[in-house]
Amino acid sequence: MFKCEQCPSVFAVKRNLVAHQNKHAGVRFPCTACPLTFSYKTGLNKHTKNIHGIVNVPARLRPMTAAPITAQPVPAQQVQIAPQIFVPDAPAGGSNMLTEDEICMNAMDEFEDTG
Repeated sequence: MFKCEQCPSVFAVKRNLVAHQNKHAGVRFPCTACPLTFSYKTGLNKHTKNIHGIVNVPARLRPMTAAPITAQPVPAQQVQIAPQIFVPDAPAGGSNMLTEDEICMNAMDEFEDTG
């Protein structure tokens, strides 16, 4: 058991005693979104999540930053739509697919021609 030297509090885990001793030392954890401060970091984390919708992700769980994409000149007559993705700068062509109306009209024409 770990006993606080400044008050009668006793802790089963040393890290809890250390956190408790910070409270006696006047250590406060300020919110970055409002003027509130907290005695314990866990209280700050709960506050930022529940009140501000901010989740504190530990550094070891954060995604690694990607290597910067080197700038490449855009080839003539192409448009860059995303990094490393280029498409021709030309109007979209029409579709060669028939609409339902065109299919029906073709079927009716064929029927009239055979009738």
